[in-house]
Amino acid sequence: MEEEKFEGEIKFGTEKREHPRVSMTVPVRYRVLSSEEAQKALNRMFDADSILQEFSEGETINVSKTGILMYTNEELQIKSFIVINMHISIPGISCNCKALAEIIRREKAFASNKYSYKIALRFHKILHHNLKNYKFMKLNDLLDIKEEQI
Repeated sequence: MEEEKFEGEIKFGTEKREHPRVSMTVPVRYRVLSSEEAQKALNRMFDADSILQEFSEGETINVSKTGILMYTNEELQIKSFIVINMHISIPGISCNCKALAEIIRREKAFASNKYSYKIALRFHKILHHNLKNYKFMKLNDLLDIKEEQI
């Protein structure tokens, strides 16, 4: 029996990896950077808002401290750089996260009716803001969930 997922829903499992993945379904805005844009973003601060004035949309599958797995309809090139924006809202936490990431894996999304591909991203730079308390919050802190806290 397949479980029904709701927007912003998080499932806590018994993840054993160094950087556990948290199943999370939230919309993601993204734009693939040209090689020149990627070099500029890697070498100095990048302006995610101006980069994301034009964007495509996808959806997260899971999120960790080091990256995300997400759905997309575009066949994006591995080793390309991408800027993403996603809003994470769970009880007690509301965070708008923008990141510069590298596409490290791509595969066909056979299980999805809505999307064609799954892509894995590794974060290189993360910008984030806690919208609920109006203070900065690290994505590492946001996703530092331990089994005993559940």
